[in-house]
Amino acid sequence: MSVSTLKQTRAKILIVDDKPENLHLLSEALTKENYEAKGVISGEMALRVANSVIPDLILLDLMMPGLNGYQVCEQLKANSITQDIPIIFLSASNDPVDRVKALCAGGVDFIDKPFQIDEVLLRINNQLKLKFAQQEIQKLNAELEQRIQERTAQLEQANQELKHEIKEREQITQLFQASEARLESILNSLEEVVWSADATTSNLLFLNPAARQVYGRSVAELLNNPDLRLESIHPEDRDRVELSLASSFNPSNDLEYRIIQPNGEVRWVWERSRLIFDKTGKAHRRDGIICDITQRKQVESELSYEAKHDSLTKLPNRAAFIERVEEALTQSKRDPNYLFAVLFIDLDRFKIVNDSLGHLVGDELLITVAEILLECSRSQDFVARLGGDEFTILLDQVETIESGSIIAARIQTKLNYSFCLQGHTVFTSASIGIVIGNNQYQDSSEILRDSDLAMYRAKSLGKARHEVFDQEMYAETKELLEIENDLRQALSQNELTLHYQPIVSFDNNTLYGFEALLRWNHPTKGCLFPDKFIHIAEETGLINNIGEWVLEEACRQMYRWQLKHSGAADLKMSVNVTNQQIKNPNFLAQLKAVLKKNRLSGDCLNLEITESTLMDHQPETIALFNQIKARGINFNIDDFGTGYSSLQYLNRFPISTLKIDRSFIEGMLKDKENFEIVKMIISLARTLKIDVIAEGVENLKQLKILQTFNCQLGQGYLFSEALDSKSAEQLISQS
Repeated sequence: MSVSTLKQTRAKILIVDDKPENLHLLSEALTKENYEAKGVISGEMALRVANSVIPDLILLDLMMPGLNGYQVCEQLKANSITQDIPIIFLSASNDPVDRVKALCAGGVDFIDKPFQIDEVLLRINNQLKLKFAQQEIQKLNAELEQRIQERTAQLEQANQELKHEIKEREQITQLFQASEARLESILNSLEEVVWSADATTSNLLFLNPAARQVYGRSVAELLNNPDLRLESIHPEDRDRVELSLASSFNPSNDLEYRIIQPNGEVRWVWERSRLIFDKTGKAHRRDGIICDITQRKQVESELSYEAKHDSLTKLPNRAAFIERVEEALTQSKRDPNYLFAVLFIDLDRFKIVNDSLGHLVGDELLITVAEILLECSRSQDFVARLGGDEFTILLDQVETIESGSIIAARIQTKLNYSFCLQGHTVFTSASIGIVIGNNQYQDSSEILRDSDLAMYRAKSLGKARHEVFDQEMYAETKELLEIENDLRQALSQNELTLHYQPIVSFDNNTLYGFEALLRWNHPTKGCLFPDKFIHIAEETGLINNIGEWVLEEACRQMYRWQLKHSGAADLKMSVNVTNQQIKNPNFLAQLKAVLKKNRLSGDCLNLEITESTLMDHQPETIALFNQIKARGINFNIDDFGTGYSSLQYLNRFPISTLKIDRSFIEGMLKDKENFEIVKMIISLARTLKIDVIAEGVENLKQLKILQTFNCQLGQGYLFSEALDSKSAEQLISQS
């Protein structure tokens, strides 16, 4: 079915996303493409709408309040009304585990956020093509069955009339002749082939003129040569047809097979036949009808090709690749010595090319890469495009893992050269994951999961390389999943706690304040530092709840200290906040509420941000920073020197303090370059009238150099490690 035909059907698309801006963007794009789009903001609404409207396809967000995408998908698949609706997941998560869970839940495809509208439309179109193709085939089969039934009924009626006339032919010869002529006229006018053959010898007894169109031979030629009918059948189908027709255990047969005409043309036919028994119960004749279904087979072939091939690169698509992997797994279970390999290929920085040079250049790059993959593969290998900039290759019959590495290296060598596309010089590279398939795997999803994990390992190690899957990768992913599940319960189970690392003033060796450091008292893994779980919290959206708790707990602790110790009134509490928290529309309101609730002045609180946060120099972000600064709250740039800051960004934002990353402090005694970097950062801060905190001060030599540079503040093991609240309070008391 063509794209225009699909759009004329006004397919109904249900969009489920808790972000109104996503609903608006997708609804507008789908409506422009002549789809009938309806958007809802929750899983509960999606279930109600799907049961009443019955959409042709559902775009389903993975992470939503209330019912999440997995739960909605499972309920839809459990409902007989909605179980056949194709579901495409949308998710901002790049976690391969989420992809596997989505497909296991019943999804047919998975699209990463932020999504590209063209990709979304392409995936929707592919799924609708497949769905409507299946419906079209069912319709064709139903029409054919109806025609056959009508023709069979006509033949049965004609046979009844003929039998009746034969029975009375001695008395009514004239009536018999008329009936015979009438039957012959009916048979001669039929487009279907009607035949009758001896049940014992299979020699033809009768054949109507329609046989000429199917066999390409005259009726006389077929009747005079008893073997010609079977000889005309395609050699690959001949034994099956002959065995079926000769069997007396099959009183009725339905067959599809091919006939080769004398000119070489191949015709597909559908044949139904049945044995005719005499009064003694002995089979003496087999009657049948043959329909030419060549056109239907061509339509099925075209629809099958479209459903299993990518329209852009003409490579097999995800569905075809999964089918091929399942075949390889089946073979590996039959033959323990059979090995195959799967390469998962993801282009590096493709989005940059697509966004900066346009979709035409991006499409041409994908086509070029597809050609390179075919060129680098062997003739027996299976190259496919999963979607977007992801490709896969199944290497058939490999000896060792080196076979996959050789192909991967060959691909990366080809991609080292530039491409001239639409007048632009384009460079690209690929991260490739390799997995060896064997009979230990249960299904294709496990193969794709492990090759995807290996690809992400290659990407995390610097891109433009290939990595071979090992069980350590799976164990790491499994552990991340376990941490994610446990992290969702950590807040409610009171497993999170704060430690406080003192910040010291170098001028008079007095306590300046504390940095609140998050710790997770995991029930089985012990005390976990943020580097083990913060990135998971950011990916899953839990960071906002955790960040709000940290801010609340740090301010509550500061208020307690101020109540008990007069010296705590001037102390500062530094709290790390992520870019996601700052982008939360309620962040400013949260700050106000926390300060008010704990009766704290804003100048007691320092918010520590990363340099990457400064890259978001939108006017509304700068305005938010100024609003926060107006309440007396200061901003510190954490780990300064490791990110992407520039003087331009430092001037735009109301920054109070730079925190020099511990790696520079640690290296300045033995590396002149680090020494100069520390000196330059302090000089820069002094010029901009910004304070400096040195992180990771561990010995007196480092302290002396920092004092020489006029660094005001520092923290590190030289002064104190991070303390629990009780120990920190003792330090305040001693100070």
